[in-house]
Amino acid sequence: MIEIKKGTEPKELLEYQKKEFASYADMKGDVKEKVMKSLLSEQGHLCAYCMSRIDEGDGKHRATIEHCIQQAVTDEKERLNYKNMVAVCLGNRNAHSNEDKSCDAKRGSLKVDKQDMKKINVFDGRTLTDIKYASDGTIYSDDEDVNEDLNLRLNLNCEARRLKECRRQALSALHRNIAGKYPNKTAPKSYYQKLMDHYTEQREMKEPYSGILIYWLEKHI
Repeated sequence: MIEIKKGTEPKELLEYQKKEFASYADMKGDVKEKVMKSLLSEQGHLCAYCMSRIDEGDGKHRATIEHCIQQAVTDEKERLNYKNMVAVCLGNRNAHSNEDKSCDAKRGSLKVDKQDMKKINVFDGRTLTDIKYASDGTIYSDDEDVNEDLNLRLNLNCEARRLKECRRQALSALHRNIAGKYPNKTAPKSYYQKLMDHYTEQREMKEPYSGILIYWLEKHI
């Protein structure tokens, strides 16, 4: 998980916000599509939570708009606030068991009073600094509140979605890249820094699961 830097809301959303009785629930599909495209662009086409790739299928993005401050506890103005929106994957939301869901699908399965994040805020990088990754792809934290957000609310180690395995494979690919560039010897820190800059500076199409890659590189620079 990495910090999301918000941009300017689409003009279509700004125009809709000015309408009398405007509401998120009644917002037309074409406006939502503009919002979704804008969100995905600033997120590098990755889910805000699990960092899986969000592609288009049948002409539609396989994603949904998530309100970081849940809609149930906000007024209509806040529900239409672009600064409170992120794009998230579908999170296996049609699964029979809530334990097989992740991201906002898992969060939404909880009682309303349990949905609020205790610490994690994807718009504030300071709340993400305690996130760690194990070599097997497990995401965790020594901070109990952060760990609760990662596992209870977002279920980012969801076995049904093989999220740990996906992160492990992404890390293995990074190791193969480095080994191919510097066979039989340790890569210089300057190369790790070059890779770090590459992943952190990606914009339109970020590397899926790049959170674990950045974490590993930070430890080796």
